[in-house]
Amino acid sequence: MILVLSGTEDGKQIVKALHKSGRKLITSVATEYGKSIYERLGLGDICVFGRMDEDELVQFMDDNNIELLIDATHPYAANVSLNAINACNRKDARYIRFQRGETVLPESDLIHCVADVNAAVDKCAEIGQRIMLTTGFNNVKDFARLNGDKELIVRILPIANHITKCVELGIAPANIVAMQGPFSTELNTVLYKHFKVDAMVTKESGAEGGVVEKVQTAIDNGINAILIERPNINYPSVCSTLDEVLDHVL
Repeated sequence: MILVLSGTEDGKQIVKALHKSGRKLITSVATEYGKSIYERLGLGDICVFGRMDEDELVQFMDDNNIELLIDATHPYAANVSLNAINACNRKDARYIRFQRGETVLPESDLIHCVADVNAAVDKCAEIGQRIMLTTGFNNVKDFARLNGDKELIVRILPIANHITKCVELGIAPANIVAMQGPFSTELNTVLYKHFKVDAMVTKESGAEGGVVEKVQTAIDNGINAILIERPNINYPSVCSTLDEVLDHVL
């Protein structure tokens, strides 16, 4: 049995390809929203949702006779990946990491690379007044301490309780953009101009995550782009394309 930890569009494509090939698999997602995506694909019966720590993951692998784990979680879900690596070591199961290729971005003084979210918050305190966060809901709380001194605009998935929690964190409802990405250059331009953004925060989540469009549009409009670099994890085995994954599995 194969377990796919899916938190990205890439994970969905891997699950669809393996299911089509007839392989026995289960996919795990962190949220009900993620599960609803698989239900719409007719794959809800092989999808479970909920976060698992290392011990819970080991138990899940034991209960479901998992021999291979494919980690297709978000590039910044470092704790999930580390738990998966440790769980596979404990169960003597194979581990494959699907990792998007790093993005080649233009050189510009408007791009500010930082090591982590805390460094991004510090950089936002230095530059920009109207700051658009495109790092996802989980990081809004980290930037909330800037609210008041800075005006924050957040771009998140259209999940009701996430919107509610953003408001509770002090984000003005008018400054919440709840839409499913990735976004085109044209839509980024419209949003930046509408909110009069002068700084934007993003993660280096790969071309599939729309980072090229976000950053290039920011540069074209004279907007500072604060780029959070990827966590440095020593993955045991890495594939960067769907074909590579299938070659390892089929």
